Amino acid sequence: MNNTSAFDEFVPQQTNNLSFGILKAFLYSFVAILVWQFVGGIISVPGIFYKPLNHITLPLGFLGGTVTAIIVLLMLTSTKFAVILQSIKHPFTAIQLILSIACWILFLPLAEVFTSLIPTDGPFEEIYHMFQESFEMMLDYKIAGFIMVCVLAPIFEEIIFRGIILKGMLNFKVSPAIAILINGFIFGLAHMNPWQFIGAGILGIIFGFVYYRTKSLLIPMILHCLNNTLSYSMMMIQGDMEGDVFVQSDYILVAIMTLLGVGCIYLLSKKTEQKTI
Repeated sequence: MNNTSAFDEFVPQQTNNLSFGILKAFLYSFVAILVWQFVGGIISVPGIFYKPLNHITLPLGFLGGTVTAIIVLLMLTSTKFAVILQSIKHPFTAIQLILSIACWILFLPLAEVFTSLIPTDGPFEEIYHMFQESFEMMLDYKIAGFIMVCVLAPIFEEIIFRGIILKGMLNFKVSPAIAILINGFIFGLAHMNPWQFIGAGILGIIFGFVYYRTKSLLIPMILHCLNNTLSYSMMMIQGDMEGDVFVQSDYILVAIMTLLGVGCIYLLSKKTEQKTI
């Protein structure tokens, strides 16, 4: 016997299209990165032949690539952008923002220590020099680089990796801890080099945790912006990408700051009323 009444047929069903498992999270991330690089690469082609155009094509290529990737992801997941906008507009308190910033700052030394463990010579030397050249190229296009790294990346990367990929896994009832760890792993892989993989992965975990607890996508965007602006400023001041914010050899300081970061994570958990994304 069919228990569905005629009345039920006229009641709109509450569905959430932005919901998928771990395998689809990897698949969607791969598709997004592929689209992002392909479209961005096409837009950036004129700058190869006439370098002054890089002042425009660098940020425009990044913008075009990430926006196209977001559109593709929304189409694949049958999701409206209003869902993402709702996460960006979600209210948060001053204490949540302060604790989130503290988490990011306190885990920065740990990220730098792990990054420093990856060798830049031997079998990695050629790859490292290519990575170094691509980053230090922005020294010739400072404003374009700033717009791309410190403005566009925090907004559109957070939409892709936290607003869509992480949110989709959490809505699918993947364990929050596993979803956040996988999201950090994917975020590290997306940078496509060994030296940013671990650092970006750790920060991606922090950004993901903050998003999970506060439900606000704007806070990870702010943290991402602060992180990239700090790194970019260090590169501009020192003239290369070799500089670090903290002294990596001071392991006692790193350990203390990491423990304080764990404490901030605990406090943020207590200051948020987490139920679902």
